[in-house]
Amino acid sequence: MYDTLFLDRDGVLNRKIDDGYVLRPQDIEILPGIPPFLKWAHQTFRQIIVVTNQRCIGRGMIELADIERINQAINAKTGNFISSFFVCPHLDEDNCSCRKPKNGLFLAAAVRYGIDFKKSWMIGDSETDLIPAKELMMSTLFISGRASTFADITLHSTADLLAAFSTINQTK
Repeated sequence: MYDTLFLDRDGVLNRKIDDGYVLRPQDIEILPGIPPFLKWAHQTFRQIIVVTNQRCIGRGMIELADIERINQAINAKTGNFISSFFVCPHLDEDNCSCRKPKNGLFLAAAVRYGIDFKKSWMIGDSETDLIPAKELMMSTLFISGRASTFADITLHSTADLLAAFSTINQTK
């Protein structure tokens, strides 16, 4: 039924650190409902891909290899259902093509995995997560207490993801 589930990392899979970054595996705090949701999504989507901006690399706070270890730890803590992590290490001023809200991470994933964006979803906690998804004709879900002009669905908590997608599937 679905092709790819795209997810942002910090604020969707794990707790976002206010005014900081997840710089060590021990900083990871998986958000409520994520492991059972990913288990369900693994059976429902062809693949699960994380697309994440990590400007802490561009700021020299951490190396890409360290981010890869953190991503592996997140995958292990959530059931090892994530196919791949696509990371933008750049700063805003680098004006790269991969930093969301640009769509370079999504296009790189499509080259690697042959993705049908119209049958895919993006879950993010920021407008910048949803903008490229909408440009690529994906369905979007916003984890936030705020409204979004780019969200098809808005939830206040990751704990509600499984119930929300169960409702979506029943209406299709």
